[in-house]
Amino acid sequence: MELSVSGVTKRFGNLVAVSDCSLKVPSDRIFALIGPNGSGKTTLFNVITGFLSPEAGRVALNGKNITGRDPARIAKMGLVRTFQIPRVFANLTVEENLRVANSRIQDIRLNELLDLVALKEMRERKAGHLSYGQKKGLDLARALAIGPSLVLLDEPTAGIEPAKIQSIIAQIREIHTMGTGVFIIEHNMSVTMNLADYIYVLNSGVKIAEGPPQQIQSDERVIDAYFGRSRSTEASK
Repeated sequence: MELSVSGVTKRFGNLVAVSDCSLKVPSDRIFALIGPNGSGKTTLFNVITGFLSPEAGRVALNGKNITGRDPARIAKMGLVRTFQIPRVFANLTVEENLRVANSRIQDIRLNELLDLVALKEMRERKAGHLSYGQKKGLDLARALAIGPSLVLLDEPTAGIEPAKIQSIIAQIREIHTMGTGVFIIEHNMSVTMNLADYIYVLNSGVKIAEGPPQQIQSDERVIDAYFGRSRSTEASK
């Protein structure tokens, strides 16, 4: 599967949250979207997955236009997402949350997903009683229960204890190894640089750079966006 975003612009009143953004995300590599706070990352994810409609531009899956379509319909086409703040059905058990996502899920697949996110022993626990990190794991498992070809992960390590971040990285790698494309928003630069094969960078809604991690780390536009001044500027002082 390939996700294609062409010239997408999204405004909120006079604020241009995303401006003429274009990118491609094939499922053969792990992609990341980074940028300072307020740069438009989540807005772009919301446009891609149908939670927002853009003022201009086009979103396509394998060449088929999905711009502004209902999120549920987009999910059925193989593109799903998680949220920075996990969305679970608090009054349902862990297992019931997965079965709501996919009523036809086979037991073997359900158990695989619970194993992946370390919730197999909690399958009968109400989701509302889970820890924050466990809820994020359940949110991920619910997304994967649909059987997507591409999953968009919004801040998968946000709010997670540092000691558990490596397990999140391992989960994402396993997801990709199993054949699902991955596109993440991530503020933890160490996670991004070690996990992503290719990175897009937004600043004030504008795509300012793209490339493999090594290239992004040394890109003066990226350094300036994050720190307000470039290394070259510092060196000249």
